[in-house]
Amino acid sequence: MKNKLDGYVIYCKDSDKETPLGVVSDCYDCQALSEYIPTRLKKFLVEIEDKRFYSHNGIDFKGVSRAFVENIKAGHIVQGGSTISQQLARNITRDTRKTVTRKLKETIKAIQIEKQYSKDEILNLYFNNVYFGKNIWGLRTAGLYYYGKEVEKLTQTELLYLLTILRGPNYYAKRPEVIEKRYKAINNILLDRKVISKSRFQKNIRTKLTISKTQLSSFRNVSIPFIANRIDEKRKIIISSIDLKIQEFVEKFVIESKYPVSIIALKNGEVLGFASSYGTDYPFISRSNVGSTLKPFLYCHLRESGISEFEKFDAYKNSLDWEVREVGCYKSQLNIQEALFYSNNNSFINAANQVGFETNLKFLSDILNKPQTDLFPSSVLGATKSGISLYELALAYSNYFNPANLTDTKTECLSILNKVFYEKLGLKIENVFLKTGTTNDNKERYAVLGNADLVYAVLRNENALNDTSKEGSFMNQISRHISSMFKRNLNFVWT
Repeated sequence: MKNKLDGYVIYCKDSDKETPLGVVSDCYDCQALSEYIPTRLKKFLVEIEDKRFYSHNGIDFKGVSRAFVENIKAGHIVQGGSTISQQLARNITRDTRKTVTRKLKETIKAIQIEKQYSKDEILNLYFNNVYFGKNIWGLRTAGLYYYGKEVEKLTQTELLYLLTILRGPNYYAKRPEVIEKRYKAINNILLDRKVISKSRFQKNIRTKLTISKTQLSSFRNVSIPFIANRIDEKRKIIISSIDLKIQEFVEKFVIESKYPVSIIALKNGEVLGFASSYGTDYPFISRSNVGSTLKPFLYCHLRESGISEFEKFDAYKNSLDWEVREVGCYKSQLNIQEALFYSNNNSFINAANQVGFETNLKFLSDILNKPQTDLFPSSVLGATKSGISLYELALAYSNYFNPANLTDTKTECLSILNKVFYEKLGLKIENVFLKTGTTNDNKERYAVLGNADLVYAVLRNENALNDTSKEGSFMNQISRHISSMFKRNLNFVWT
């Protein structure tokens, strides 16, 4: 059974303008549903595609005979003979094979449709299911994709353009001269049959055919609760928290990555943009260990629990005899600030053990909004029983390091993470932080970065290209893209 939000259109706020982002769908197809189909468009369709629509029961035998004769004369197929009901049956079954079996099934389905629905209902179903090229299905989606408009705002010329490309949207998309020829032919038919007036005909012909394609995405149902600010069930519209520029940025980041990657951006706990190689639900439902990205939280807790900035801890071994991997070789003793900068596991384990694991786990439980039963001692290194989603990780940073709630300890932590940002990315931006983490034998690589306004969390998964470096190319990818999203030298500086 379909989710009740399937077919809803998602909008973002671009200044005072609402911009369509995509459609709720658990598959690749974009199919926005609409209960409003212009009466004049239905009349146009009947005249052009199936003039005996109101008198047949799904099969137009006269039309089939005429098409057969015309095809014989031409020596190739020039007419199809399919009724609107047959075309609807084909769009519903999504079967376009040119076989006798497919045609038979289509015919049976068309007769069933005629028995089940009224003629007006069939036209509504047709315009909600007709294919408009790429992954676009339905009149409403086509209006949003080609014109950025809801159906009721489309002009007659725009409606006629959509009717013009119906027979082969992907074919016509590459042939504007063919579109123009067919558009004129359609207007001539409507004029000859007195469906439009001569003045309307002349206006249609004089109007230049223009489109401005809007990139539409399919948003899976699972992601909607995280981004919906308001849901209008009557209009089947979702007003989201998504920022258009940030959404375009994160989608470009994913498209240009040679590895599977996911990214999400939050401001004050609200999702402003997200994208993933694995689908729009992935940043919210996929959970894993997040490695050293939890160290900044733990750092603040340790400092506030009495660990001084001068106290040294063993960097080569830990008091629990855990075998842990380290990024590289450091001094044998590190203070807690150095341990955070170098992301040294042994030092953190030793400091955490000194404070007491129970209090550390209680703290992490509050930060991550997870029950303490989901945590165990190794959670200080980023491990949990059920894992942490990319959204949960970004939300923890967004909430904890919110500028409105900064303490001296948090500011101290951020100043260290600013040095990490410069060390790893080579970008001198004083108000930006970065923390990375690798898990699952370096197959999952995390980066959380941001400034006073915005937090990005990024996860890169490995594939057959097998980049064996700890972070190298991952940091290069982030460096190439992310600097454009942060302004340099703002007043807000962590010192």
